[in-house]
Amino acid sequence: MRLTRLVTAMAACGLVLLIALAPSSAFSATAAGSRELPRREMNDEVFVNDQGWLIFRGDVDPGWAHKRVQIYKRLCKGCAWKLVRQPMTDGAGRWRTRIYAPRTGYWYWKGVVPKSGDYSRSFTQVYRTYVT
Repeated sequence: MRLTRLVTAMAACGLVLLIALAPSSAFSATAAGSRELPRREMNDEVFVNDQGWLIFRGDVDPGWAHKRVQIYKRLCKGCAWKLVRQPMTDGAGRWRTRIYAPRTGYWYWKGVVPKSGDYSRSFTQVYRTYVT
């Protein structure tokens, strides 16, 4: 009787161990087989031009000539992003657009290039504008 319980307990432990390890090894093989797509380099900056305007510009690498870059703005850190404009890139992938700052508080700006080809959705830095 005791031997039967011991054998049954060992078999149950072995089965539990086998079931516990089987999905994780299958999952790790699946995760290792999938790869994340690379992002494009945005090479972005915000600067003040000679007229005192805020200019948001960038250079999308590689291969984003004569296509649109999406410029998003949000009014506060917890607010949703809103698409405000879509400037076109030139033949070299460069783009620029004027952005603004509120009289009080902050606005946040970012640029986005959608997923295309072998590249995933790419983002610029998030810039915070304000009046000093």
